[in-house]
This record gives sequence, structure tokens and C-alpha cells, in this order.
Amino acid sequence: MEQKQASGIGPGSRAENAAKPVEQAVPLDAKLAGVDLNLLVVLEALLLCRNVTHAARRLGQTQPAVSRALARLRELLGDDLLVRSSTGLKLTSRGEQLANIVPMTMAHVREVISSRQIDQGVRLSMNASLTPALLPHLLKSSARKNEQFRINTHKCPDEGLLQLRARAVDYLLGTCNEDEPDLESELVFAEDFVTLVAFERHQFGGIRPSKNSFLELTHIHLVENGAEAYPQFIDTLMTYGRRRGQLFEVQDITSAALMVSESSLALTVPRSIAGWLVRTLRLSALLPPIAIPQQKVSMYWLSGAPGGTRRHVIDEIGAAARTVVAQDQAHLRILRSIDGGE
Repeated sequence: MEQKQASGIGPGSRAENAAKPVEQAVPLDAKLAGVDLNLLVVLEALLLCRNVTHAARRLGQTQPAVSRALARLRELLGDDLLVRSSTGLKLTSRGEQLANIVPMTMAHVREVISSRQIDQGVRLSMNASLTPALLPHLLKSSARKNEQFRINTHKCPDEGLLQLRARAVDYLLGTCNEDEPDLESELVFAEDFVTLVAFERHQFGGIRPSKNSFLELTHIHLVENGAEAYPQFIDTLMTYGRRRGQLFEVQDITSAALMVSESSLALTVPRSIAGWLVRTLRLSALLPPIAIPQQKVSMYWLSGAPGGTRRHVIDEIGAAARTVVAQDQAHLRILRSIDGGE
């Protein structure tokens, strides 16, 4: 009898097979419990920036620290995530899949951690390029009214839309490249483009160079998180026979401005951004001699979302944005004022 019982629990027995699903589930739970949540923050930055150096700058960490975290993520997920290509680093197919999931998941995690039973106030995601000019004024304005004001940033429309659709924010301030059926919007302001060059490096004989001189410049092609920051400028250059291969691709607007200040490169940006760049670096502003469609900055929100204070929020943020943009443009006296969104 004892021998039969012993053989009943031997290898390949029915009892062992029945226990296998339980045994397989335990390691996965243990693995999840042992994951350092800080790795998920690094993973999100790497997926958004697609560059170790830029991810480190975004997180305020050193490049070696982010490289070590990437190595741990590769081991944890069993995938390289980022690989070298002829055009720089690119995401693997698994990385592309995670890029569609992780930002929204992290937005939910942040919402859980920061959630309160009290009114959350105004939650806004602002395009990162607008932050240097607008953020100080918005915070000051909000503080005067004792209103809680939470501001996130996004570097590309898709990143901002993920925050909005995950309900991590209530409003998005910036530009969306395509019509989105689940969104409503209102124009805040529209502005022209300005070309920045190194101070006293170019001699055009005036504020507006000739068309040929302008086209002969080596223009920066600003690409952030894999998307063109200002596609209307690039499309306009293409109509004059320029090719993308003739442009100098840079993935960060601050880095681009620093490169322009020390070289013969040219950077074309909206006037509000040109204002704070000219104020901080030795750059000259030129009016492009070609017609570039205006950059339109709008407030976006989800269709059907509660809107009890929406009019007040849009008016306040819109007024602050137009005021600060106009102040920055005072540094570019050659330019006209912006067109309001009325």
C-alpha cells in the first residue's frame, strides 16, 4: 500500500500535473513583487525619448545610471528595447508595442499615487517648448487666486494625448497634428515663424534675407520623440526643392539653439519660442522670406467631460499665454503681434 502511494506521486503523476499551474504562477508574482518601480519610470523616458542621453536629461539622472537601468530592463523584459540603426537608436518591435502601453499605464499609476478626496483643481499638460515662457506666469497667476494648479509637460502631441485620454490631466495646451474625434478644442493664439542664427555671424544686409540666401542656409530639422516638431516648416522647404537629407536633424530644441549660437546653422521656430531663446542666447532673429503656415496653439479637452469651470479655465490660461507670448516677442521688435484666438 505504501509503495502504491509512493508511485502515485512520482514523476508525471496526475497529482503533480494538477499542481503545475500553481507552481508556474508563483514565480511570476514573485518577479512582479521584486520589480523596482523606478525602472518603470526609466522605461517610460526611454520609450518617449528613444535616446539614453535625452532620457537621462529628462529624468535628471546621469547617462551611465540610465544605461545601467536599460541593461536591467533588457534582462527583465527579455528584449533589447533600443537598438542601433543607420539613423541612430530605434525601438525594437517589442519596444514599439510598449511605447503604446507604458505612458498611459504610468499616467494611471501617477493618478493613483497623487489622488485625493478633495478637488484636484486644474490639471494641464503643456507643450514643453512653451514651458520656459508660460510656466512662471501661470503658477504666479494661480497662486494669487489660491487655486490648485497641476502642470505636466509633453514633448509631442501623442505624448500629451496619452495623458489626456488616461485622464491624468483635464486639458492639453499645444498643437495636435490631426483632427481627433474624441476631443474638443479652442484656439488660444496663432503665430508666425522666425529663423534664428548666430549673433553677428550672418550678414544679410537687413532683417529679411533673400530667398536664395535663406534656402542656402543649413537648416535644423527638429525631431522630438520621433515626430517632426514643426512639419509645416519642413513641408514648405520641400516645395522649394530642399530635401530632408540636406537638413541637420536635432532631437532637442535647447540643444538645437545652443548649436546655432556657435555655428552657421539656422533654426526656425514659432515667435514665442524665439523670444525666450533670443533672451538667453546670442542669437539674431530673421523674418523668413518664404510663406510658412502659422503655428496654432489650442486648448484641448475630452468630448463629454464635465465643464462647469471650463470657460473660466480657458479664459485664464488663454489670457496668460497671450500676455507672456507678447512679452517675449517684445525682444523681437521686428515682428507683429500674435493673432488672438477670438
